[in-house]
Amino acid sequence: MEEKKYYIDGRELTQDCIGVKVTYVPTHANGNASHKDCEGGTIMSWNDRGVMVNYVKNKCRTDFQDLIWG
Repeated sequence: MEEKKYYIDGRELTQDCIGVKVTYVPTHANGNASHKDCEGGTIMSWNDRGVMVNYVKNKCRTDFQDLIWG
């Protein structure tokens, strides 16, 4: 059985991505990563439901489509 692949912003997630910085860009920011509601964090893990991200104030699951690299 082939392992399912997951992507953030077109880049496949691999074990090398754990600890890599990402930015949460909420839908209402319309893709603007400079929006005041964006938040940076690091990847902890992922599964079918999303990406576990370690943000400054909390750790939470974030949808793949709401994340960009950096």
